[in-house]
Amino acid sequence: MNFDLGEVLTRMWKVGWNHKVLWLWQMLPGLLAAVTLPVFILTNPGFMLLLPEPFNQYVDEPWIMIAFAGMTFLLVIPSMFLQVLAQLATTYGAVKVEKGAEKIAFMELFRESLPYFWRVFGLYALFAGGWMVIWVGFMAVFMAGSMLTMGLAALCFMPLFFLAIPIFIVGYSILELAQAAIVADDMPLMDAIARGWSLFRANVLGVIILMLILYFGLSILSSAFVFPMMLPMMLLMPLGLNSQGNPNDMMLVFFLVIFPLMFVLIFAVQGILMAFFQSAWAALYLCLGRSPDNPVTADAPPR
Repeated sequence: MNFDLGEVLTRMWKVGWNHKVLWLWQMLPGLLAAVTLPVFILTNPGFMLLLPEPFNQYVDEPWIMIAFAGMTFLLVIPSMFLQVLAQLATTYGAVKVEKGAEKIAFMELFRESLPYFWRVFGLYALFAGGWMVIWVGFMAVFMAGSMLTMGLAALCFMPLFFLAIPIFIVGYSILELAQAAIVADDMPLMDAIARGWSLFRANVLGVIILMLILYFGLSILSSAFVFPMMLPMMLLMPLGLNSQGNPNDMMLVFFLVIFPLMFVLIFAVQGILMAFFQSAWAALYLCLGRSPDNPVTADAPPR
């Protein structure tokens, strides 16, 4: 490896722990989702069936599907932009701390990271679109093969699903390095992707090890917190049903109050962990940028 893995993890911990404003940025998408969740439930035909009267009586109304589709579209757009902004602000904050800043403020991160927004948004859109093309193409071949061979081809295609794991690791690693390149070196989008690819290719083993440590380590920590939080929801769920198994007023409280509150707690934990995740990639990029084994290539010059 052309970098010290222990140093990257140590710097990740220092940035993530000492600058908790990054936690708040990572929590924002989850907080928005929790706030809008009751509206989503009240317009979702599937959830409406579980609600008590008179709410479940509207499930067959034709305007319900129109309202649900409209609300989904209106909620997805701001959520998507906020998600990208949260990743950008967190990366920008981590880079700023790594370059010597002692304190970072919430609105400061917002104002100073805005010039990079459309490049980072384009980066996520490009990688998400590429992933969708790969997945849709694979599923089309999978379904066609299954129909032509009466399902026998499905058994042969199942091992190919594991190919998604290395594709995900490589793609996500390049995305994170490219995002750091945009923020740290003010690179154009395509130059940043080229820089991310060159750094990944030159440090493939170390980057993959770091990705596996971050992904599985943070997933285990997240599960350790999230699963106990979900137990009260599962225990309270039967209280929303009467003796005949039909939903009562408690079900309304469950979906509109308890469910969103649990979402807030879950997204808070995941937001904290994601702040450390983004800090690690910022630290890795700056560490690789200082290494003489990772010169800035001619096709990806900093601006």
